[in-house]
Amino acid sequence: MRNWMMMVGSLALLGCGSSTGPVTMAGASIFTADVQVLVAQDYGGGFAPQPPAGSMCQIGAARYVLTVATRTIDWTRCLVKGTDPYKTVSGKKVLTEAEFKNLSPYLENLTVAGPGSACGADKSIVEVTVTTPSFTQVYGDSFYSCTIKDKPLIKTETLSMLMQQLFNVTM
Repeated sequence: MRNWMMMVGSLALLGCGSSTGPVTMAGASIFTADVQVLVAQDYGGGFAPQPPAGSMCQIGAARYVLTVATRTIDWTRCLVKGTDPYKTVSGKKVLTEAEFKNLSPYLENLTVAGPGSACGADKSIVEVTVTTPSFTQVYGDSFYSCTIKDKPLIKTETLSMLMQQLFNVTM
């Protein structure tokens, strides 16, 4: 009995420590305690009109690089203004403690999607990359689960909510 209790206690402690590999279990959050950098990228496009001539980016394109230790977000996104050519704008923001606290639930809700049958074709491609001391892992959007077979997938709803929050906090 004592050995069994020690084993259960040891397993519980392992769950609280740093991870040793990418999170791939369905339902598990990819934003673990050892994540150092999280990159959320929307490649833009999808079911949208062609950009005006001279555009430098696709509608909706955005990239947010969150460095967790410093609570810094480096961002780049496509600025769409009327019929003018789209242009890339960028910036950097150090989040306040309150801003990071408000963003945290969106990060923690990035969970691995289970097997699905979604087969979208009209949404831009979104990826999240997490870097820890042990690994870097790219995750795809479950919206394209029928075509993405080379990486774990994240629930599309949580990706969309995170991208919106990152946009809001960097405005």
